[in-house]
Amino acid sequence: MNKTIRFIFAAVIFCMVCGCVSKLVRIDSKPAFADIRINDELVGKTPMYHRFYDKWYPWPIKKTDDYLIQAQLPGYEPEVQIFQETPVLLEISYVPDEILFKMYPIKSEENAE
Repeated sequence: MNKTIRFIFAAVIFCMVCGCVSKLVRIDSKPAFADIRINDELVGKTPMYHRFYDKWYPWPIKKTDDYLIQAQLPGYEPEVQIFQETPVLLEISYVPDEILFKMYPIKSEENAE
């Protein structure tokens, strides 16, 4: 019985130390219907929700890849935002609840005159 309790306790601690946590984030743009790419993968059009996964590692926390999020809409300058996948110094809530891209029209030479 004592070994079973120790095993369960060790399993619970292991799951708490390393695992995966997810966060549902709203992604929007002005104007709407921009293509959203996360790390060069097309994931949809705004407005949309995307689930980001935080990876937790046993001490010491290792740096992994970042999320590079790009919004593209024909006739507008593309916009990029970067978020760290693994936070520095245990800062857990690094991805905001909402990501907004404010896109500006491409200025052509004809419009500049």
